[in-house]
Amino acid sequence: MSQQYSQQLLPECLENILSNLSETKDLYSCLMVNRFWCTVVIPYLWKYPFNIAGTSKERCNMITRTYLSCISEDSRKKLINVGINMSEFPRKPLFDYISYLQSLTIDQNTFDLVPLIFRLKNIKISSKTELQQKIQTMSANDKWIFELQKQSVEQELSKVLLRGCTKLHSLELYKCDFLSNFLKILSSSQQNNRSSSLYNNNNLLLLSSSSSSSSSSFSSSTSSSSSSSNSSNPLFYTLKEFSCGSLSDDKPTYDLLTIMTKNCKFINSIKIYDIISLKLGKVMASLVSSQNYLTCIELNYSNFYNFTTYEQIFQSLFDDQYNQIQLPPHLQKLYQSKKSSTSSINKKKNNLPPSLNRLKLTKTNLNNIQKHTLDYMIKKCNRLHTLELNNCVSINSLTPLQHSLTKLNNLKVICYEQDLNFITEFFQISNINLKNIYLGWKSNSLPQINSPSQLLFSNALNPISTNSSYNMEESFKRIQILTNHCTQVENLYLETIFPNELLLIFKSLVHLQKLSVTFNEQSNWDEHMEELGENIPKELQWIEIRNKKKLPFNVKGLKGFLEKVKGVNEDLELGFQNSQHSYLNVIKEYDFKINNYDFNW
Repeated sequence: MSQQYSQQLLPECLENILSNLSETKDLYSCLMVNRFWCTVVIPYLWKYPFNIAGTSKERCNMITRTYLSCISEDSRKKLINVGINMSEFPRKPLFDYISYLQSLTIDQNTFDLVPLIFRLKNIKISSKTELQQKIQTMSANDKWIFELQKQSVEQELSKVLLRGCTKLHSLELYKCDFLSNFLKILSSSQQNNRSSSLYNNNNLLLLSSSSSSSSSSFSSSTSSSSSSSNSSNPLFYTLKEFSCGSLSDDKPTYDLLTIMTKNCKFINSIKIYDIISLKLGKVMASLVSSQNYLTCIELNYSNFYNFTTYEQIFQSLFDDQYNQIQLPPHLQKLYQSKKSSTSSINKKKNNLPPSLNRLKLTKTNLNNIQKHTLDYMIKKCNRLHTLELNNCVSINSLTPLQHSLTKLNNLKVICYEQDLNFITEFFQISNINLKNIYLGWKSNSLPQINSPSQLLFSNALNPISTNSSYNMEESFKRIQILTNHCTQVENLYLETIFPNELLLIFKSLVHLQKLSVTFNEQSNWDEHMEELGENIPKELQWIEIRNKKKLPFNVKGLKGFLEKVKGVNEDLELGFQNSQHSYLNVIKEYDFKINNYDFNW
């Protein structure tokens, strides 16, 4: 492309081109075309910098250094005073990188500032081992200086990041050293800003009462100042996705969630990991219930706890009364001036029917769940499209919820065999719109509650363990109910099944497009393979056989199956995890493709 033509492109046209580029390296190439292209491409690269960086600490450190170059002159002087070498940072970068930020992730990987501090002190570190040795061999005084420098950099970097938080679409916060300083700076800055505005408003009131003739001028100035302040969005105002985990139970964290509750009204997705504190749980609930467009809630725990530990958190997530949360004393004054006619508008919005369409619970012990908690869930989840219950205990307790899930499209359950009665009943009640079913189970004893080392599954995708307790009649009854009631299913994932069950699935689920199963290794599949091939659904695009070690049919049986499939569905693709060449050669002989996709339910 000639330079003259590239300069004639409108920015909107170029943005449309860039939005269709699939790889980041293409964007980097576009930077080198000319100055005009560079100015259009830079915002794209710096909208989601941490998504591009991924898990690479080196790339994350580069992003951190770039943001550090955007600090103010006062911040620059503070860092120089504590011994930080700022010579490698330009006083005024070419772009205001922080102004483009739309996705921020704060965790130990993205903001590990220890290597950066050594770099800023002109100390070269070649490996992680050398870094650890440097820290261990420091004297007490050197460690104190190092911590002071690290804290200073974290504070000044936090101030820069807060400037970008007015345009954020996605925010992820996980416990780490940097997050503690970030939240402290956030809390103090909000209080300082609010107290200064209250001071200015009080001065205006005093002046207006002392001079009636000047009241009009002051009112005009007040209106102009308010209009200018409204032109810039408050922190987190544009946020659409929020995720947090293992947050500290302290005042700065509580202040953050309270500020978000007041400023954020357009969040679509909230994901919560390991929130045990009732205080944090309640303010998190207030954040949930203050959203007008919330469509997804995920409540995840890494270990099992007694349900009473988080019963109130769980209940409050679905209880609208937390819209009226009582602010702590140190924050009450900050929001008194915001009470206006908008509160009536917000009340009308909050009275709208619930819009939640996706709910995910991970490692949640639902034993002894109280009736009023279920009532709140039933009220909030009557438009649910997707339900995920991953490694949960006592999901039978959610049986009353089933009748309200008539709009459910997607169901994913990984549970124990003891809880499969819930699934059987569910297929009969909430079956009208079900199109995607992921059902994993394991037949062993329930885990001990509140034991970090005891996990429900070592791997959710492992096949069911075959033992004498496995009831074949109950298994067939479950498949029979599924095929009788859930006739619109398109994607299906099941654990170990038997030949007669697979045949029933093939004959009944005519709209099936993707199927992932494990063949029971104790059954003789060879005598059923041809019949299975004859009855395979015509719309089936992909079938995955997950047996890795041993296949319960021989090469002749596979040939018989594929021969029949060829006449019914020649476009079928196979997911085949067994690496025996004799089987793979047969599949190639019949010209079927092998594609081991991840099951996308």
